Amino acid sequence: MKRKSLAVEEEQYLLSDQLPEEPHVKKSAPAPSPGLGDRIRGLFKPGPPESRVITLSGDELMDKKGRPFVPNVIRNQKYNVFTFIPFCLYEQFKYFINFYYLVISLSQFVPALKVGYVFTYIAPLAFVVCLSMGKEAYDDYKRMVRDKACNSELYYRVCKNGHLKQIPSSDIKVGNIIIVETNRRVPADLLLLRTTEEAGASFLRTDQLDGETDWKLRRAVSITQKLDSNEDIFRLRGRVQTAAPEKDIYRFIGNFTVESEGAVESLSLENTMWASTVVASGQVTGMVLYTGRDTRSQ
Repeated sequence: MKRKSLAVEEEQYLLSDQLPEEPHVKKSAPAPSPGLGDRIRGLFKPGPPESRVITLSGDELMDKKGRPFVPNVIRNQKYNVFTFIPFCLYEQFKYFINFYYLVISLSQFVPALKVGYVFTYIAPLAFVVCLSMGKEAYDDYKRMVRDKACNSELYYRVCKNGHLKQIPSSDIKVGNIIIVETNRRVPADLLLLRTTEEAGASFLRTDQLDGETDWKLRRAVSITQKLDSNEDIFRLRGRVQTAAPEKDIYRFIGNFTVESEGAVESLSLENTMWASTVVASGQVTGMVLYTGRDTRSQ
């Protein structure tokens, strides 16, 4: 009984935005109000992640402050047009050997320190640096191509009338209900609602996420798995309460509530499908919980 009560308290804590108030602890004086500088910096600094409540509407949802969630865009590039040259130069000359030869080359412009032709010092260093920067540019270009291919990959979104609409991965929003076929990449963190497998469970390949080659079993939410079609999902008047985004791929706590029936089903890791995993069996229907940098894979 004691372990059960501790598990319940932990679940309630993860699904709330405030820490539970400790008993018999004297409250400290309120913190002073932030100054103008702190307020300006706060405009550009993202706030702490919050738990979210997602309704089964299939539409794009907002957070508790009325702001849209982060876009579902994959970006693994290290540089852009403006940062490539300064960042690359820093990466090259942060090593002692390169910085040493740079100082020696620059010293040849001082007549008192000149011992030979400047070209013989500058040319080898410039060749090595340009070669390294060219390789960095090529590698970053390949990352850009891969990102573009992933962001433009097409998936079917389930509309309220039961029709399917094809959208690119970058247009997937929190709250959307999408379909992922066998051997397809999961584009965002999903809650598994339905699967075509008779047992109500599908296997995932997670080697791109955790490096493990064995398949993982994921079970659909029992309330939605027994429905006749994806269109019936929108008639449930249900909602999903999840914890704030985190990076622990082995942990998830949430609740699935059907208001029309008053039914509540607890959710765990086996009901989820993280982004960058691959569906190994069956065709799955899932609801988007986290997108973009909020996913477990980024």
